[in-house]
Amino acid sequence: MEYSDTLRRLQEVEFGLVELQFYLDINPEDQRAIHQYNYLSDELHRLKHQYELKHGPLMQYGFSQSPANQWAWVSTPWPWEIEY
Repeated sequence: MEYSDTLRRLQEVEFGLVELQFYLDINPEDQRAIHQYNYLSDELHRLKHQYELKHGPLMQYGFSQSPANQWAWVSTPWPWEIEY
């Protein structure tokens, strides 16, 4: 996947998780929604790992490590530089 495609997919999955979390707050017994939430959670972790291997860290404050011997935060476009 290209840089912007991977980032777009991450945003889609995160949006789906937020919406499912709201839904599950009201419908905590919905097994289908719980299954879908868990599936998207796994997908989000997979996509983040895939993205970080190819493009560098996504999250700051120690949640994402920088590759050895380089500071990777300056190697990817700033959010306003991304073209979708």
